[in-house]
Amino acid sequence: MLGHKSFDDIASWQVYTQERARALHTHIMSLPTSPFENKPLTLCTTIESWASTNRLPMIFRAAKMDVARQVLSKLEPKPKVIVEFGTYVGTSALAWGYLLRSLQGENGDNDGAKVYTFELDSGMAGIARDFVKLVGLEDTVHVLEGPGSDSLKKLTQEGKVQPGGVDVVFFDHWEKLYLPDLQLCESLSLFHKGSVAIADNTDIPGAPDYLEYVKKGGSEDGKVRYESVSHRAEGDGQGPKIVEVSTVVQV
Repeated sequence: MLGHKSFDDIASWQVYTQERARALHTHIMSLPTSPFENKPLTLCTTIESWASTNRLPMIFRAAKMDVARQVLSKLEPKPKVIVEFGTYVGTSALAWGYLLRSLQGENGDNDGAKVYTFELDSGMAGIARDFVKLVGLEDTVHVLEGPGSDSLKKLTQEGKVQPGGVDVVFFDHWEKLYLPDLQLCESLSLFHKGSVAIADNTDIPGAPDYLEYVKKGGSEDGKVRYESVSHRAEGDGQGPKIVEVSTVVQV
């Protein structure tokens, strides 16, 4: 995976990632739609294949999806609400939507199953929404534009996300924001015992303050405590491989 440190500045990195995302969007939307209808994993696989030959960074690849599936499949009760910081083109959001539905089973209760994903860039948010609609997940996956912290506060104010109502939070945006946004979730009392915080790319470029916080068990006041385990996503190319999974053991 390419990283923004290989560019002269963050602005150049952003221009590059936006250009690659638009090229992906053009490619996907030129294909027949029928193979993707109600098949989010088919779209994820197609995106990953294109990404591997066209230098598209920052997507949620199959190896990490396997880690996520293993984590979510062990949760009881089955998760229904996932909050994601960092959408980009939406591959991880598609995966979360698929996993929520599949964990409920064919006859499961998908009422209330929601993925709220936050994207700062309006163009990227539009691309993600097109992909969500393409696979028929628009009732489950909701892409919100703007800073993730603002979007999350608005969701709680509107009552769409309730105290103790977040089963999984996923961090895949700017690593320096992982810890502040985790602590925002804590301050809004969104976690319950058994909630899981999943942080991507904690090895490259790394999120040392976040890792220190969750590995030592959480806040000094002890209101929210975690048990944290690092998972290595094997077969995920040359880029970041470590996914940190922190389970809430006390609220």
